[in-house]
Amino acid sequence: MMANLQLKPRELKIISVIAATHSIGDAAALLGMAQANVSKYLSDFETRVGLKVFERTTRQLALTQFGEALLPFIDATLDKNTQLINFIADYKHEKRGKVTIYAPTGIVTYLARHVIHKIKEIGDIRLSLKTYNLDRNEFSEGVSFPEDCDILITYAQPKDENLVASVLTQYSVTAFATKDYLNLHPISGPDDLINHSCILIDSMLVDDANIWRFRAHGSEDICDYKVTGNYICDNTQTALELARNNLGIVFAPKESLKKELTHGALVPCFPHQEEWWIDLTAIFRKREYQPWRVQYVLDGILNHLRHKIAQAVHGRPEQDD
Repeated sequence: MMANLQLKPRELKIISVIAATHSIGDAAALLGMAQANVSKYLSDFETRVGLKVFERTTRQLALTQFGEALLPFIDATLDKNTQLINFIADYKHEKRGKVTIYAPTGIVTYLARHVIHKIKEIGDIRLSLKTYNLDRNEFSEGVSFPEDCDILITYAQPKDENLVASVLTQYSVTAFATKDYLNLHPISGPDDLINHSCILIDSMLVDDANIWRFRAHGSEDICDYKVTGNYICDNTQTALELARNNLGIVFAPKESLKKELTHGALVPCFPHQEEWWIDLTAIFRKREYQPWRVQYVLDGILNHLRHKIAQAVHGRPEQDD
């Protein structure tokens, strides 16, 4: 029976104050409670324990022999409880510790190049940047949130509905290749992809092929196309390097290819705007469950990403430090 004894911090605090004041009335006044409630807490405790803590005299309360032995344990427990509360408060509010950010290869590179250095006064926070590329099921079934992750930036919604998903922008994704490749291997539309060497992403492989999705020109209809090729990569950056060397067609977000498109290293494959729009989404735990360090980094990243996106939408050149 004693093994199941539940001790509440509230009643331990009440017993400690009664012991200090030798009076239920004075204890109630100090605790800001009704005297009857203080008496009930004490009575309930003594009934559950099966021992008296105080002897009731006409003028005041005095500790019993059991009460004298019990009080140091109560005070030690309350002190530990205070330390625990202080630790939790400090953990949530101190700007110290590690914050782990996951994102696809291209986004991690973008964060490192354009965003991370804009987060000022980082203090004792340590940032861990990790690569997370989607597998073939996560677009439809939802993305998994790694156990050590604080912020996940990706192209899909979370599998766990308790997480927050904030859409940052939409990315236009389409097919690109070099001019030299297209001169040797002309292509008029997505239907021709089956006859071309496409650079594949390993995580999206189904029966040695990838499925590329396009919205037909001048229509809201979306069509899927099965593509194959000689080269398989585990991230988009490697695929782009192969495409730059005339080895095939790559499927990538336009935002990732600004330099290539500006300098003509890669060009869109189709004369019409055949593309697929995907959401760039930041996923994180609800703010009430986040330490301050995570909130600080999250706000910094989201604010600077949205600023960059707004600049791009309005056609303003990016200002790098």
